Parts: sequence; structure tokens; C-alpha cells
Amino acid sequence: MANRGWWDEEEEKGWRKSSRKMVLEAFEQAEREPKPPPALLFSDVYLEMPPRLRRQRAELERHLETYGEHYPLQQFQK
Repeated sequence: MANRGWWDEEEEKGWRKSSRKMVLEAFEQAEREPKPPPALLFSDVYLEMPPRLRRQRAELERHLETYGEHYPLQQFQK
């Protein structure tokens, strides 16, 4: 493209700058959105949850009940 005059270093720099800005804006917007509830970690793969996942979910629930103040749970959907 450069050999044919369709693209040059200035266009490349401008494209990189605008692309980076768009990506960072998208990240910022996504980070402002509420996070999915932690329970989705266990419910979106299997039709019926295997016993090991039920145990892990129960452990997570107990852990969050005990130590929830150490996690940004207000950023998660209910």
C-alpha cells in the first residue's frame, strides 16, 4: 500500500492514535457497567449443575458472606 501511495507513515500514526483512543473508551465504558453476578460463574455451562460445582458455589457464597467487605460486591448485579 505504501509503494502505491495509498498509505503512509502519517496515516499509520493517525490510525494507531484513533484506534487506541476508541479501544480505551470502550474499556472505560465497559468498566462502568455492573459486573455479572458471581453466581453466573456456575450456571452458564451445564444444563444440570454437577455436584462439584454446587459445592464450589456454596463455598463461594459462604466465603462472600464471611469476607464480602473485602470485595467490591456493589459493582456486581444482584
